[in-house]
Amino acid sequence: MAKLIIVAGVPGAGKSTVLVEAWKQVEQDLHYSIVSFGTEMLNLCLEAGLVSDRDEMRNLSADAQEEMQWRTTKRIVERPENILLDTHCTIKTGSGSYLPGFTPRMLERMSPKAIILVDAHEAEIRGRRRLDKSRPLRTIEGNDDILEHKLINRAYAAAFSARSSCLLRIIQNNTGEFDRAVEEFVSTIRFIGIDKYAKTPNAVVGTPNVVAGTPNVSA
Repeated sequence: MAKLIIVAGVPGAGKSTVLVEAWKQVEQDLHYSIVSFGTEMLNLCLEAGLVSDRDEMRNLSADAQEEMQWRTTKRIVERPENILLDTHCTIKTGSGSYLPGFTPRMLERMSPKAIILVDAHEAEIRGRRRLDKSRPLRTIEGNDDILEHKLINRAYAAAFSARSSCLLRIIQNNTGEFDRAVEEFVSTIRFIGIDKYAKTPNAVVGTPNVVAGTPNVSA
């Protein structure tokens, strides 16, 4: 595997939208692939018969989630290209508690070069979730709950960055700030640079709508 950048944010922050637009601007010369950790993990969980859809994964036991996270990590690091990993710093379980998105052995295996945390105001996140018809089972939380999740995310992102000795960038993606958020994202990728490798076909994995020009903006 070449370079890997973790891209995270609470659901509704718009990380996938910012990620896809930034990827369009750097793909030709920096050759990164977008890989969705959640999609890769879902595929493994479906193969194992553990869930029937994405929203059921967060209700798996902590041990089951950690095992599937590890299996997903091993699958991802076998890829040869530079990766923008679309994922979450934390998983809020059905009980309201939090699980880390990465364990120490996952971070050691991935060796990320940077963590980019996309954020937005709580009211904006809540509004975006209400408009997302693709996830009908998603719980619509109040502003205080979303703020708590955001603060937990930042704490975990800082811990993951320290553990991996990698860059940490926090980007705000509020209404009217999208272009600036993309610009900051691109500048971070260009600062890191790339490792040379033989470019492979099918550059985008886990985000099929990117190719069609209609990315899923709600992940």
